[in-house]
Amino acid sequence: MPGISFTAVDFATANRDRASVCGVGLVKVRNGRIEDRASWLIKPPPGLEHFDSLHTDFHGISAGDVSAAADWEMSVEGILHFTGEDHMVAYNATYNADVMLKASDRLRLDLPAKDFYCALWLAQHELDLPKHSVNDVLAALKLPPVEHPDPITNALACAKLVLAIARMRRIGSVADLWDAPAVTIGHKPQGRRRK
Repeated sequence: MPGISFTAVDFATANRDRASVCGVGLVKVRNGRIEDRASWLIKPPPGLEHFDSLHTDFHGISAGDVSAAADWEMSVEGILHFTGEDHMVAYNATYNADVMLKASDRLRLDLPAKDFYCALWLAQHELDLPKHSVNDVLAALKLPPVEHPDPITNALACAKLVLAIARMRRIGSVADLWDAPAVTIGHKPQGRRRK
């Protein structure tokens, strides 16, 4: 849909602690088209390096995979550079925003204000389905399923389903798809005094 622009994001964690971020996928949408994508592995913050087999079995990332990866401080800079001023959209916005916030809090990093919009909420309100798993929603929208749920695949699926719903409703902006963000993290920049 012309006009709709956002960045879809998906984080992977090493274990149940949401601060244990170990991977990110980012998909930039501009004027209704997927324009760019990026993903990388992340070394979890100190003290959170334990990889739960349940998590590794789900996303395929293990401790050995992240041994030479960038840490969260470097990664968050890359994420903020990639997203710029974009609204962030995630299939479970509250979870993904919490990962970003808790990993940053763990290292005492300040974040700029970022709005997260929830694609799961959008699917629940737009599609009358018995379940709203990513693959249920993708099937209802006649989009290919997620076969390997790593961060970039999940972010790409999120972007595609939001674009499909926007086209279905003939909506061209994030503000017209959602009344408000699911969650906002970080701090708004302070105003400057005029001289």
